[in-house]
Amino acid sequence: MKILWLASWYPNYFSPFEGDFIQRHAQAVSEYVQITVVHIVQRGIEVEVPRKRVEIKGAGNLKEYIIYFPFKKTGIAVLDKIIYNLKYYSTYARFIQKHFKKSGSPDLVHVHIPMKSGLIAQWIKRRWKIPYIVSEHSSSYYQVKTDNFFRRGLFFRKATSLVFRNAMTVTTVSDDHGSLLKKIFQLPDCITIRNAVSRQFFFKPRPAPAEFCFFHASTMDHNKNVKGMIRVLARLRHKRRGWKCKFAGWHTKELKHYASSHGVNDFVEWLGVIPNARVAMEMQGAHALVMFSRIENFPCTIIEALSCGLPVIATNVGGIPEAVNAINGFLVQSENENELLEAMLKMIDDYDRFDRLKIAEDAAALYQYKIIGQQFYDLYERLLTRTVPNGI
Repeated sequence: MKILWLASWYPNYFSPFEGDFIQRHAQAVSEYVQITVVHIVQRGIEVEVPRKRVEIKGAGNLKEYIIYFPFKKTGIAVLDKIIYNLKYYSTYARFIQKHFKKSGSPDLVHVHIPMKSGLIAQWIKRRWKIPYIVSEHSSSYYQVKTDNFFRRGLFFRKATSLVFRNAMTVTTVSDDHGSLLKKIFQLPDCITIRNAVSRQFFFKPRPAPAEFCFFHASTMDHNKNVKGMIRVLARLRHKRRGWKCKFAGWHTKELKHYASSHGVNDFVEWLGVIPNARVAMEMQGAHALVMFSRIENFPCTIIEALSCGLPVIATNVGGIPEAVNAINGFLVQSENENELLEAMLKMIDDYDRFDRLKIAEDAAALYQYKIIGQQFYDLYERLLTRTVPNGI
């Protein structure tokens, strides 16, 4: 069995964390089947590309091709957009043709994020009669997001719909997201296969610091509501002492100034963007994860924290309640700062109620690579059996 992955998002030279959850899925599935990932880097209409135009990575059953292409602007915006997209798709098509000629055609194409890679999958289906499936990871279908799917142009929305409808099946990482996709695109089914957790996030007993430590990791954009968290921290400092909150991610001068203006500088540590291994280490040395997002699909950060045995405080949105429950944390309503404050106080005061080893074991049973990889392999096997003569 050979599976070709066309990933619209994937870690690359410009964005090393973009779509890293897709890469973890690829690593998990490659323990069972041969996976080739192709990602054409979308950099808008920019000229610069790395000296090395094609990066080849991976190990064992996994091979990753990250492809960059040069583009020179004309200065006419509409023309630049047209030429850029022509170059993008022609680069994609040439690579696919060469790859099929050299390595043979795959048994199945697996699209991650329908636009733009799904358009290539449809072309492959028409030309080589190879079916495809789609995994959608984006939370852009929730209208609370400022840049949601419904604000995109007509072509984008129609093209996305066609990619979904021509797929053999669609998967996503949460039941809530799957229900939403079924409703929007009138899909007959949507299969839930969760995000995967790397081994480096598995529970490792470490003595907790004397000072109670909350941890938060995210892109820190509007959706993550970090300012709301800071306002709650400002109230928490008046009720409890002997705690701190570490923030990992793309913090800005504005956020730092906001924290300073609310008097929490002495309680906050800004770690910046740190590698996954450091995130795991910080989680294992913290007491609890805090997420105050306005919307989420099924965030890797939460299941990584659970795999480290870390109890979680998070908002009751999207697929989060499918992972967080009374055994491993507290759920609060989005934007409800009173509830978040109460949950943080409970976490400090009643921390002994949580069994970190059990939290980690429960998470490992659901999200470790061998579990997620097996689920994708079983899905491929069912679908490919269905396509052969006299198949089920």
